[in-house]
Amino acid sequence: MLTTAGFIVRMLLTLLTVFGTYNPSGYSYYHWIGMEDTGHWTLKLFVGTVMIFLIYTHVLATYRSMKLIGMLLVAVIYGVSVWMLWDYGLLDLDNPTTLTLTLLTGVATLLGTGFSWSLVRYRLSGQVDSQNVIPP
Repeated sequence: MLTTAGFIVRMLLTLLTVFGTYNPSGYSYYHWIGMEDTGHWTLKLFVGTVMIFLIYTHVLATYRSMKLIGMLLVAVIYGVSVWMLWDYGLLDLDNPTTLTLTLLTGVATLLGTGFSWSLVRYRLSGQVDSQNVIPP
């Protein structure tokens, strides 16, 4: 059963995965892999494998729960929201850092929503899983 705390934990895991893979601050797996040091390649390979597994799991869960049309709808809703914020002057997309952070947040929002979507759908429709039924 999905709780608010469970949804927040899933979104935080997704944000950590997306922003841990790449972010413009310079503290990401992408920047760590490109450093000139020659040591710790086994650790970098292990972390990279875990990151690939997490991204694959998120993308697969999102695709299975939302399908392509649901993913497109979430992307359109996010895109129109960003456009509206830019149109009202609340978001400066001329700054490359802001643009990158906005795009990464959009990817994280899409994957985080998809990661929890099947549970959200069951809650919205009132369906109950047989494992979550409490006997009288």
